[in-house]
Amino acid sequence: MRIWEYIKDKAGILIGYLLFIAIMLIAFRAMRTPGELTVIFLVLTVLLLVTVILTDYIKRRHFYNSLYAHMEQLDQKYLVMDTLEEPGFYEGKLVYEALYEINKSMTEHVKEYRQSVDDFKDFIEIWVHEIKLPIASLVLMCHNNQDKIPKKYEDQVNRLDAYADQVLYYVRAEHASKDYRFDSVRIKSVVNKVALKNKDMLLESDICLDVHDVDVSVTTDAKWLEFMINQIMSNSIKYKDDNKDTSVIRISAVQDKKSIELRIYDNGIGISGSDIPRVFDKSFTGENGRRYSKATGMGLYIVKKMCDKMGHDIYIESAIGEYTEVKMTFYKNDFYNVTKM
Repeated sequence: MRIWEYIKDKAGILIGYLLFIAIMLIAFRAMRTPGELTVIFLVLTVLLLVTVILTDYIKRRHFYNSLYAHMEQLDQKYLVMDTLEEPGFYEGKLVYEALYEINKSMTEHVKEYRQSVDDFKDFIEIWVHEIKLPIASLVLMCHNNQDKIPKKYEDQVNRLDAYADQVLYYVRAEHASKDYRFDSVRIKSVVNKVALKNKDMLLESDICLDVHDVDVSVTTDAKWLEFMINQIMSNSIKYKDDNKDTSVIRISAVQDKKSIELRIYDNGIGISGSDIPRVFDKSFTGENGRRYSKATGMGLYIVKKMCDKMGHDIYIESAIGEYTEVKMTFYKNDFYNVTKM
């Protein structure tokens, strides 16, 4: 708040006060008041005016500058009331009370909204768990009766199972802080689980799975790591290049002093350069999704979201008709190692 802005705002009051001084001076002259008394009156009146203006200006300036500064610093603007002190002037008190009531009302609405979201999340989780039971039974029936059940039906059941998993993990990702627990996780163990889960699809697609140098541990959540690797492997299977003699998925790990990088490579159809910057966007399927109609655009979005939440990095390299390589970086956590001792 600048002084000239304050003076401009108080211009009416100042003009009225100056008119009062002028009238008093005219009255003093009419009453033939001694010049010394007139000067003393004028000086005292001006000093009083300046003192009142400066005092009021300093109070207002402190409050409004504090308000603006906190608003600029806060990402969540509604928390500004927790940082402000109640001002000592009337208009400031009105602004403060108005902000307090607005904040109180918004907090109540946010609380109600969060409760409804939590209730919906709980419902979805229960629903997915319930629906996965008959889906699991269908998967087992298809597996045990492959000679009787057409392959297209088995594929559709597997897709239902994958979509149910995506819904479950999407809901969990939105409330991930309550759904993950850091631990020392062996990559090899998780990769083996994912490979076993996709065994039939790998065999049917005639894809060679090459796993090496993954007998290392990273600090992450085992459940989420399994989901992320499974999503990436599923994409590699889904977008294999049928024109190539040999299809390969290669999983390896490289480490240095600061981090461990998990690499998942395939020689599938690849991703166009224009799609690479958007592969982690929600519901983005890109050129491959439009051509093959196999994508929901949610898998990699959830993977990226969870990597960000857990402090991991992920990026993709690809070339159309050549390869795609996903790299996930897990930073070594000395604090975690100390707390485990």
